[in-house]
Amino acid sequence: MDTQSIQSKSTPSARQRDGAPLNDKLLASLAVHLNDDHRNDLLACAKASTDCHWANNAEIKRLDATGVDLEVSNESRVESVRVNFPETARGVLAFKSILGGLIRNSRAQLGWEPAIEED
Repeated sequence: MDTQSIQSKSTPSARQRDGAPLNDKLLASLAVHLNDDHRNDLLACAKASTDCHWANNAEIKRLDATGVDLEVSNESRVESVRVNFPETARGVLAFKSILGGLIRNSRAQLGWEPAIEED
């Protein structure tokens, strides 16, 4: 067997590496989960990536493979912001990895405690 054949058998396919392709239904489910269980993480991403240090709440309005549109707010102000991912998520596993890294980096940049790892 030649080297190229061995490499192709040992290298995971893009689907194995990136996970199931993202579609509208999956992205909507992810947005609900993130809004329900990860609001502080979303707020960290917004504060670290945009000029909304005044905000105390963040909610996903639209989610896609390249980033997230958030509505950030406090008691007297509401604003829409876009947080772009550092790379395009090509599947659900890639999405989880990219967003997880963004959350970790954002929380660290703000001096916040690390997020508790969960699904």
